[in-house]
Amino acid sequence: MRRLFGPLFSLVLSFLFIFLYRPTLFGVKTGNVFGSLENSWQDFLFRINKNHLRRGDPRIIIAAIDDPTLHQYGYPLPREVYAKLIDRLKELQVKTLAFDVLFADPRKGDLEFARSLEKFKESVLDYAYNNNSKHFVLPPPPLLKAAQSLGYVNIENCIDVDGHIRKFQLFQPSFKNPKMHSQGEALEVPALAYFTGKSFNQVTGLHPTGRFFYLNSRPPTYKENANLRFSYPVYSIAQILKKGLPQREKESLKGSLVLVGSIALSAFDHYPSPFIDVSPGVELHANILDNLLHRDWMSPFPPYYQILIVLLFIWIPFSLRRTPPHWEAIAVLGVFLAFGGFCEWKFLEGIRIGFVLPSTALLVSFVGETIYQALTEGREKKFIKNLFAQFVSPEVVDDLAKNPNKVKLGGEKKDMTILFLDIANFTGISEKMSPDELIAFLNRYLSRLSQVIHDHGGVVDKYMGDSIMAFWNAPLEVKSHRVKACLTALALQDAVSELNKNLPPTITHPPQIRIGINAGFVTVGLTGSEHKLQYTVIGDEVNLASRLEGANKFFRSETMISEAVYAEAKTAIEAREIGIIRVLGKETPIKTYQILASKGTLPLAWKTALPIYNQAITDVRNKEYVNAIHLFETFLKIIPNDGTAGFYLSACKKAQESTPWDGIIHLTSK
Repeated sequence: MRRLFGPLFSLVLSFLFIFLYRPTLFGVKTGNVFGSLENSWQDFLFRINKNHLRRGDPRIIIAAIDDPTLHQYGYPLPREVYAKLIDRLKELQVKTLAFDVLFADPRKGDLEFARSLEKFKESVLDYAYNNNSKHFVLPPPPLLKAAQSLGYVNIENCIDVDGHIRKFQLFQPSFKNPKMHSQGEALEVPALAYFTGKSFNQVTGLHPTGRFFYLNSRPPTYKENANLRFSYPVYSIAQILKKGLPQREKESLKGSLVLVGSIALSAFDHYPSPFIDVSPGVELHANILDNLLHRDWMSPFPPYYQILIVLLFIWIPFSLRRTPPHWEAIAVLGVFLAFGGFCEWKFLEGIRIGFVLPSTALLVSFVGETIYQALTEGREKKFIKNLFAQFVSPEVVDDLAKNPNKVKLGGEKKDMTILFLDIANFTGISEKMSPDELIAFLNRYLSRLSQVIHDHGGVVDKYMGDSIMAFWNAPLEVKSHRVKACLTALALQDAVSELNKNLPPTITHPPQIRIGINAGFVTVGLTGSEHKLQYTVIGDEVNLASRLEGANKFFRSETMISEAVYAEAKTAIEAREIGIIRVLGKETPIKTYQILASKGTLPLAWKTALPIYNQAITDVRNKEYVNAIHLFETFLKIIPNDGTAGFYLSACKKAQESTPWDGIIHLTSK
């Protein structure tokens, strides 16, 4: 079930989060449910990076209808005042003038206002569209006729649920500009066209038809009063008309783009920005113009890349399910923080990447995997303890229980060392014991021998009567496992010698053990039925280890190892070559060795006899039987009753008398 939970859970989350990100893909007409959170994240990025953001372009200036202006001229501001303002700004060589003031009704002074407006060749008035009456709200006829251009100021469809305006449209195809008889351009289009000397089409071509673009907010650097801060210079209309501007501010107006709008606390439309809770609409229009002028609005990350990130984050916890929980948590936290840093880096490059949805997908996937692991961990630990308690040392069992992912519950190919052990002459011993005595004898020997294997990092695979099968390098990694197996064999022989000191008097021939060791790539894992599982190894290398154990009978040796084992273990053991043998069921002959002692502990008699034996083996290979016979006879005087030397002595005599021998020993039984 656990194998299925991870992929199924991740698959369900994948569909869920794709739906949450793009419900329209599933035929559901609703917005991204994470939109508000994502907007808050983007506002946060603006705030923490305000010192690294572009400042407002000082060529964009606000001529403010502020409280002092209203106090002096009254509310609403008389049209004659606007006429005087236009004349004064023309005198100060302002390049472009745009009004964020809706002149909806005819009033006294319209003709004077119109005359001044007509003289200012690069000016823009605004208009609106009444969604209730389905009619345009236009300036009075004199103003409409005098205005160089009109631009709409409808922004209702740009307002987010929290009142912020983070995106904008340059024009709406459903509108028709009443002045220009063209598509409905926003106020910013003609204003920017006049200011830059470009055509309307060039300005509207900055962004595709009918699409929104996200605003790149400028941090406020100008302070008007205790409540308002601005990203652009703000000059009071009252101060402009009084000709009370300092020389520096007068010079800044030359060649500028001036927006006329209200910042009086009781007379402006309130729109929060990422930096302040209250911001006048005229500031918003200044920011839009700035974005278009520098072409540095926020570009959305491609949706298909965003979906790929979401899917990747969902599957990351699943891919880490085999790692220890604390490392998995660290990895997920690292991905979370790295993604946050990546989003901030791209944000500073003007790319708006969704952070909330992918991060939520990552955390939900991680929490789901963690909860499932916590619910199943106890059952898994119990299973592992029950499975391995009889095979390995308690320390290994505890390690596996704490880190269940170290156990691969399927089959895997792995380089391992396999040991087979058998008690020699067990049949003869068993005939002299009662059933109770026999079981007690077996338990005593097998318990002690198993403990030796455990102490050397081995795993007891199974008991087969009076035999033991063990292996190294699974389920835990064991360094130099071939060496450990050879040293285990020596320790097992010592353990049997100790056990034989307390034998019943009825046993006249103390038991001996035969050991076969081989190494190579085998398949290891759980095998059995759904009711009973066993962690074991299978493969040709396992069978060869068993054959080597049986081959000891032929040579009357105690421990036989393959060349694959000897190649790594020769630096830790003293050994002699037994010969090249072909075991039952294997076509290819292999070279085998007998372990004599650990490195540096060879008895004196063997130190003397071993060079003689090695030379004799060389003579056998060279078919120099006379010399080989002499050397084996000499060897047997030093090491009497050696079965291997006795075998070669007999074989050389037969080869001398009849057909020469190729030196390969063919074993016809197990």
